[in-house]
Amino acid sequence: MHIYSIPNFHPTIALMLLALLSFWTGLQSPQTFPDSIRNVIATTESDSTKAVLYLDLAKHYYGFEQDTAILYAQTSIQLAERLGLEKIKGNALNIMGVAQLISSDYEEALKTHLKALKIRQSLQDSTGMLESNLNIGNVYYRNGEMGKAAGMYETALIFGIATKNLRGQSMIYNNLGNYYKDLWSQTQKKEDLEEALNYLHESLRIKEELKDYNGLVKTLTQLSQLSLDDREMAKGYLVRALSIADASQDTENKLAVLHELSNYYLTEKNFALAEEYALQAYRTAKVAGSHFYISISSEYLIEAALGQNNFKKAYDYLVVKNEADKAVFNDNRQKIREELLIQYESEKKELENQRLIQEQEYLDLSLQRRNELLLGTGILLAVLGALFWIQKRNHRALRLAHNQLEEAHLLATNQNTQIIEQADRLHTTNLELTEANRFRDKIFSVISHDLRAPFSSLHSIIQLWDKKILSEEELFEVMPLVARETNSLSLMLNNLLMWAHSQLGSDKVQLTTFDLGALVEESTSLLKSQASQKNLNLSQEFKTGMMVNSDRERLSFIVRNILMNAIKFTPSEGKITVDYPTDSEIRITDTGTGMPQEMISKLFSDRVSSQKGTEGESGTGIGLMLSREFAESIGAKILAESEVGTGTTFRILLGKTES
Repeated sequence: MHIYSIPNFHPTIALMLLALLSFWTGLQSPQTFPDSIRNVIATTESDSTKAVLYLDLAKHYYGFEQDTAILYAQTSIQLAERLGLEKIKGNALNIMGVAQLISSDYEEALKTHLKALKIRQSLQDSTGMLESNLNIGNVYYRNGEMGKAAGMYETALIFGIATKNLRGQSMIYNNLGNYYKDLWSQTQKKEDLEEALNYLHESLRIKEELKDYNGLVKTLTQLSQLSLDDREMAKGYLVRALSIADASQDTENKLAVLHELSNYYLTEKNFALAEEYALQAYRTAKVAGSHFYISISSEYLIEAALGQNNFKKAYDYLVVKNEADKAVFNDNRQKIREELLIQYESEKKELENQRLIQEQEYLDLSLQRRNELLLGTGILLAVLGALFWIQKRNHRALRLAHNQLEEAHLLATNQNTQIIEQADRLHTTNLELTEANRFRDKIFSVISHDLRAPFSSLHSIIQLWDKKILSEEELFEVMPLVARETNSLSLMLNNLLMWAHSQLGSDKVQLTTFDLGALVEESTSLLKSQASQKNLNLSQEFKTGMMVNSDRERLSFIVRNILMNAIKFTPSEGKITVDYPTDSEIRITDTGTGMPQEMISKLFSDRVSSQKGTEGESGTGIGLMLSREFAESIGAKILAESEVGTGTTFRILLGKTES
């Protein structure tokens, strides 16, 4: 059984957990498990098996790629509906609801979980009903409907007790404790505080029975935060939590408790002990190689040093914090690069799997013609032999050329031509340095102009919350802004890395023959959810048989960027259409804001610029610039026509098609 509980963390703690998740998942290979599942899906003929496997893929991705998890869950639901597999359908709906909740789509998450609950009620699935009630409570909790959340938690607790599910009970008690803790912070009523303590103690008792050391540390930390009237008891909870974390060698929990102890002694004005615990956290984080926790520990060390009027030490810790923050930023950039590479490799393997399936179908048909099979096998062996001979001959030729070049280099060492060669190399190096400086300036321009503002907005919101200037209601109001800003940042970083990849010259044109209509259908399918969020009508003419010879990845990138641009600048209730005036042309038309002629002339220029979308979406301007470069590299053209207030039409003109 999988129970997906999302407690109501303080925003600062939530950010810490997200960063730690990125730190640890970066050390693992996320492609091994999903690739093995997709290989099985590609080879099995059983739709019921596929429904289960797509559900497993959704479970794998829901924590870090919610859109991917939702797509896999929807595929599992469709197969389960067709086959009448109600339990699998209920489980897939549950996973999809959790992914929607993590994406802050509360309305859709609630609808999805209610559908899952209805199916599980019809099946009398007690464990499933526990899970659904708990997750519906989490939706209400995140949406600020605290009373409804508590009611769902209590219903889930009934099923937890009935099924003797201790782990589920401990999670529900913990969530109820959080509910009464938040209620007490608003009402300051003694009975609310007592309820919070009772539920947390019950959760603590079960976690002790289950030997859930990770959960014990978190619950003890929560209890310490509620023991405001008894500071010694609060300290005792934290000391015990630290002991458990040490014994279980849980670095994450140990760091969290050390920070709590440092904060405790800062509140007590005991700056020496605050510094001692913060220093332990700093050393532990340094051994673990976590720049994120080094930064947090440095914050506590700075406050402790200032409390002791040791300004030099405070400055030294500030320098350490700044270095750690830079390292965190670089780690995140490296992780993004690795994720893009993994995504590229996964898509390449998926295409390879499809190719293998087609080859298998061909072989099955060829079994009916044994004579042709023997002839084909002979031809294949002859071709392989010829290729082997050609490869061997080329290898000998290359080795001979290499030896000749080495001899020529030795003979030329005492001749005047060496000076000329050195001058040429210096000239080439100067050109490369000039190009590198130009590339660096563009990168810094993009980062300073388009990425600084969203990061500053997020930083300001976090500071306001941390200083208690924002109330919880105000925080909930700005959370959609935060989600939009982070989504914009993700899109900007993806385009930025794709552009940098092309500028470095490591991406070469890969020509293949493929169906143009299928490529456009794939791109529109990926963006339909984004269009739906803005209430846009995204339609495409269904047409097959348009075979073209081009670089599929680059053409797909061009189509996606123009579609995303249309979605960005088309207001709600607008329309975006994709059709094919000819077999070598893609036309994308929107009813957006349009643009004047002078803007069209600068649209694909090398100067990086961007405009805000109809709902404040940000961008870097790199997408269209890179689309132009990709179009030139594959022999295509991009034409734009627009009228202010009416809309814009983009035409992608390709080379000659193949029949």
